[in-house]
Amino acid sequence: METINKEQTEVLKNLALESFKKIKQDKSRKELYNVSINVEGYLDLLFTIANLIKVSIVTLESDSPYSNHIPDPAFNVQNLLEIALQLLPYEEAKFLDETRRILVLEEDNTI
Repeated sequence: METINKEQTEVLKNLALESFKKIKQDKSRKELYNVSINVEGYLDLLFTIANLIKVSIVTLESDSPYSNHIPDPAFNVQNLLEIALQLLPYEEAKFLDETRRILVLEEDNTI
């Protein structure tokens, strides 16, 4: 097998910088990576999570072949998703967005 020379290594590094944009290595835990998404605020994020959970529930309600190693995966996953949906703090999200807006306004006024 041919070894990669310094020039080829530089080309690969530059290509990597241009190409690898979606995930970023975590600064404190190098074995983990971070992915960011654009949302309008906490409330938008929570509604997005809720919509993902709802779609998952609808998907699991359909009859599909599942692994023989999981006796009743539809019930297990649906139950878990329903609990997660009930735990989403919508009112707290409104409070967080309003608090963040006030703090940003105060910060802007002190400059």
